[in-house]
Amino acid sequence: MAPPANTPTVLITGCSDGGLGAALAEAFARRGFRVLATLRDPAKAGGLAKHPSGRIEVLPLDVTDTTSIASCAAKVSAQTGGRLDILVNNAGSMFVMPLLDSDLAECKRLFDVNVWGLLAVTQAFAPMLVRSRGVVLNIASIAGAVRLAWQGIYNSSKAAARWLSETLRIEMQGLGVRVVTAMVGEVETNIYRNARAPPSLPPSSYYSAIKDLIFRQGTGQMQVENEPASVTAENLVRDVLGGRDGHVWRGGVAGRAKYFHWVLPERLFEWFLHSSRGVYQVQPPTDLK
Repeated sequence: MAPPANTPTVLITGCSDGGLGAALAEAFARRGFRVLATLRDPAKAGGLAKHPSGRIEVLPLDVTDTTSIASCAAKVSAQTGGRLDILVNNAGSMFVMPLLDSDLAECKRLFDVNVWGLLAVTQAFAPMLVRSRGVVLNIASIAGAVRLAWQGIYNSSKAAARWLSETLRIEMQGLGVRVVTAMVGEVETNIYRNARAPPSLPPSSYYSAIKDLIFRQGTGQMQVENEPASVTAENLVRDVLGGRDGHVWRGGVAGRAKYFHWVLPERLFEWFLHSSRGVYQVQPPTDLK
């Protein structure tokens, strides 16, 4: 049965089972929204596929595929009369590898998801958001503000996503669209399990002596203050529905990171972050001539 015509609609990208997107879908559904939960492979939607609320519809959407984006936007526009109240750009991917060892093709694929996918989806759904005077919630990360060794590609992608989001906020405010940039910290999700592969250093790596520490970081073992995705999702939904815009810091140590990276001396904060990550154990090779 179709929802009433005046039911507010939210579209969320990256709604794989066990992730923040799925938790956001649940949280919006509890508030009476019609939820369009999208992901590249609908078979991975888990319980969202036949949600007991009847408010969640699963749709295919690959944020790196312009044809997929256009097809999804056309379908949503036809279903909603060309209106969308909230867009949540949540789709994202993780990549951990020292910069000197990073495969550039892999790096570009990460940017396609974390950066260009966010912009492409926003462009496609912008007419519906403008018509509804809607809201865009972009899921960025504290990694976009706090530099952390061994994940420089992920950090830089989230920094780019952060500033794309904030620039969209400035550029869309005159159109009546509010933009929220979520600086998300440690959350219990499958992002590390869904990464393409655990970090494996090449034999020639300068960082072989600390490969175990890099592996621990790349598999999420160093995240010790994970917040349940349901808690983070509830906070973000309250932020959106409460009229917030700009940066909001949610999940894990996000609140502390917000203040520490502003207040502490830059190099002291850097040492604090890296004292257990092997950075200060790295030494030049002994066979240099």
